[in-house]
Amino acid sequence: MSSASLIAALVLLLALSFWAPLGKVRKALGLSHLMATGHAFLLLGFVVGLAFGVEHKAPVAQDLGPIVAFVAGWVGFATGMRFDLRVLKPVPAQAFAIALMPALGSAGAVGALAWLLVSGHGLGPHEAPAAAMVLAAAAASSGPTLAAAMRARRVGRVPAARATLRMVEFAAGIGDVLVVLLAMLAFALFAPTAKAIHPAFAIAIGMGGAVVLGGATWLFLSGPASDDERLLLGLGMLALVAGFAAWFYLSPAATAAMVAFVVANLPGDRASLLIKAVRRVERPAAVILMAVIGFHCAGPVTWHLAPLLLAMTLLRALAKELASRRRVGKIPKAPGLQTNSAWSVGLVPQGILGLMVTLSFFHVWQDPLARSVLAAVAGASLINELAAPRLLLRAMRALGQTDTRGR
Repeated sequence: MSSASLIAALVLLLALSFWAPLGKVRKALGLSHLMATGHAFLLLGFVVGLAFGVEHKAPVAQDLGPIVAFVAGWVGFATGMRFDLRVLKPVPAQAFAIALMPALGSAGAVGALAWLLVSGHGLGPHEAPAAAMVLAAAAASSGPTLAAAMRARRVGRVPAARATLRMVEFAAGIGDVLVVLLAMLAFALFAPTAKAIHPAFAIAIGMGGAVVLGGATWLFLSGPASDDERLLLGLGMLALVAGFAAWFYLSPAATAAMVAFVVANLPGDRASLLIKAVRRVERPAAVILMAVIGFHCAGPVTWHLAPLLLAMTLLRALAKELASRRRVGKIPKAPGLQTNSAWSVGLVPQGILGLMVTLSFFHVWQDPLARSVLAAVAGASLINELAAPRLLLRAMRALGQTDTRGR
């Protein structure tokens, strides 16, 4: 099967998966939730990947490289544009510190264990820490979708539960800052092996390039043009950002996130159309890459897969819980945010940004160990997504009963 046939097959299967007459089948099989999160397409891509021989996977991965870079950059841009300092400025510093603790705890625990596991694999001085930092970034990343959906349900409308769920969403967003920093450092460490670039120079290229490209995007969008022309120009700049990152072996998602941060915090609303378009297509873009991740996971792996999978499920959840217990209760000067002893359960779902960083890293370093890292993150994401709704619903029900009795 050629690369073109693979893309055609994935598009056809994705279309059939969303076909309305199959709605009852999806509901009967319990796939509705997995369809919404994109994990059903992860499994779908894995099944398609089984049809490819090992010798055919490398050329296909090479052909998919530009698509992966562009879509990963799209997801990263959607993440970075949420960090508008004008909106975040009223939030007290204590809230930021509390929100960042679960991400720091899980990144530290999973990253340290991953480093110990992969350092004895005969790797060079840069590959082992780079792989560990990618896993740390994936561990720090959390998805806010479940908490947002829970707030719309009856159990999430209790005042204490609503404030806790908002804190979960806030922590998931703040954790993406750590994900971006770890991704930049991981790709910079791996750059000497891939393209003979000093790590410090690679970081300077990434951060400096993001500032320049962000400023250029802001300037281009301010020129005399129609809305359609301005939108096309913004999408062209997004493609340029992804290509820039791929050329220097940087993380497209992390680089695009920094570009979006620059654009979002410059004066005016010149990028409003671009931001709306990115938000509208963010979910389909993530679904496409979930299928690509599943495709790459179908191949030879190393023994590291099992312990890394345990680290990304049990150790990650335990580290988030322990780190989140440092501060429980209402947060001063932040009336809409609150924590309790079980609020870290809402951070169990894997964030899409962590998956994109891991996928981009696999495209740079394609071997069984890199596939094991990708498969561990993808498999843990599926397990965490299946377990998280029940855990969070139980925690919110207990919180609602406590709040009601307290009154």
